Amino acid sequence: MLIKNKKFYYHLIGVVLYLSLILGFIFNENLTGGAYYDYKYHTEIINKFSKNFSDTLFQFHKEDTRHSPLLLIILSYFIKIGVSDTIIRIVNLHFLLLIIFFFYKCLKLKLDNLGKNNLYLISLLLFLSPTFRSLSIWPDSRLYGVFFFVISIYFYLNFVKEENRKKKIKFALFNTFYLCLASYFSPNFSLFAFFYLVTFFIHFKISKYLFLIIILNFFLAIPALYYVFFLKIFFFLKPVSEAGGTLIAFNFANKIILISSIFLFHYIPFFFFTKIKIKINLNYLIILGLIFSILIHFFNYRLDFTGGGIIFKLSNFLFNNNYFLYFFAYLGLILKFNLCYKNRNNFLLILLLILSNPQLEIYHKYYDPMLLIMFFTLFDINFDKLLLKKRIIILYIFSFLFLIVNLMR
Repeated sequence: MLIKNKKFYYHLIGVVLYLSLILGFIFNENLTGGAYYDYKYHTEIINKFSKNFSDTLFQFHKEDTRHSPLLLIILSYFIKIGVSDTIIRIVNLHFLLLIIFFFYKCLKLKLDNLGKNNLYLISLLLFLSPTFRSLSIWPDSRLYGVFFFVISIYFYLNFVKEENRKKKIKFALFNTFYLCLASYFSPNFSLFAFFYLVTFFIHFKISKYLFLIIILNFFLAIPALYYVFFLKIFFFLKPVSEAGGTLIAFNFANKIILISSIFLFHYIPFFFFTKIKIKINLNYLIILGLIFSILIHFFNYRLDFTGGGIIFKLSNFLFNNNYFLYFFAYLGLILKFNLCYKNRNNFLLILLLILSNPQLEIYHKYYDPMLLIMFFTLFDINFDKLLLKKRIIILYIFSFLFLIVNLMR
């Protein structure tokens, strides 16, 4: 019998996707390739924290990881009281489902006239993210960073919509607090404080409210600053010196080309329902072409560095060279230019996406599902909402194909 209530089918999709994640948990799904191995290695550090907290904390820079110790410390307390590894992973999986909930709440603020059912379907796309699935099954600090980052976006969007000045400061302070939590779990998110502060400055100017936000930022950062700069525990930069040297690690040609390719890859389905006008002015193309030629000259990322993103790997797998990567990245650079043209917010976000990856390796998981979330919430993108309603299926097809590619790795 055909059920006429459409909500039933929307909820059915949610249940099926949730059960697929549970199935992935049962069969130890590891779509990113490294999630399982990272967790197993970090389990050894968790055990060290549970046995000797202070020594492990102050010698953390000697561990072969650049992950924040915060999640490992939290998990060590569960180990200490006898909670099994399986229970920890089950709780981790279900707790991180809140990312989908807060993503949905963000969508309601940003695209409120799109309809709850459509927003619900968009939020469920996270179930198809290889990174979300892998790091839900194998606990990792990166996804906790994403969790608190999404909450910070929620309060930022409330700040933007709110007209009452006193309520604005409340949302700004909550935004600052949750971004700080995101940064403690994954330091890469700390740079996004600059994006938020620019908006706060535009609204509050030089005022007591702005100073309050800056003071809160500084106060919340004190433990991290003390740990890293005074105790000199530079855990997040340790692999740099062991994987090719500083010049390679901080090669911005590598970062711009690889991140541009990843950026364009995730933007592909958005072309079907956005009104972006690609500028094909010959002068712009020549200037971008010259800049890109210089980037290619200095590009020296190798397969043995690991990572690089799906386009980098496809280019080397299919053609045994980087030509396809260069073509894709150049188109990505053109897309970025058009998104940034006369748009301060988009320019700052793209700049921070590049700067937030100071280490040598550039992994696709750093941008999945974060780019999907940011495209819908922080970037200024001119959506054709009528087309978006009709073509949400394209987002699902794209996400499903990306999932299959990762499954076949």
